[in-house]
Amino acid sequence: MDELSQQINQCKKPSGEQGKLLADRMNESHYAVTSWGMEQFSIAPDSIILDVGCGGGRTIHRIAAMASKGKVFGIDYSPDCVAWSSAYNAEWIREGRVEILQSAVNELPFEDNYFDIVTAVETVYFWPDLAECFKEIKRALKPAGKFVIINEVYKSELFRERNEAYTAAGDMQIFTPEELKKYLEEAQFKNVTTAVVEAKNWLCCIGEK
Repeated sequence: MDELSQQINQCKKPSGEQGKLLADRMNESHYAVTSWGMEQFSIAPDSIILDVGCGGGRTIHRIAAMASKGKVFGIDYSPDCVAWSSAYNAEWIREGRVEILQSAVNELPFEDNYFDIVTAVETVYFWPDLAECFKEIKRALKPAGKFVIINEVYKSELFRERNEAYTAAGDMQIFTPEELKKYLEEAQFKNVTTAVVEAKNWLCCIGEK
């Protein structure tokens, strides 16, 4: 397996020493695109929020600082990511402001109409059966709750060669903004919006329940 394939597989499910290095790197490298994506929506102080595919835990930490009177949950299907993310957010976990669980996105361990916001940063590329996963997220959102997808990569002529190398190297799907919008609308999300930064290949897609 070549280096790029190993990297894509670790992005899908980080584990072990190599996964820890990657999770730490993602905490740094995803900061800028996450900052931009978070400018596209607002977080009320009392929000109940879920971060799907929480990785190294930095996004949870940032969201929890904004939802100062609410609660932030994180899930990841990598047990190692759950451990790393929990360590990164240990203080807020002790205070009861953050909770991190091992779970897959297509079987969320939460009741209906629970979250104000669900975020997915750099993760939908690896989800099985996107339509079913989107329906499951919609189930867990409160009425008018928002589902926010933030991606550092989308299908674009500017980045076609690089992106095709990614998909050839591992089990990764890259979408156009229009494809993600269609998936969300088919899952009956409303008021779907997309924003891009073409020069950086960044995408933020938001749907409302």
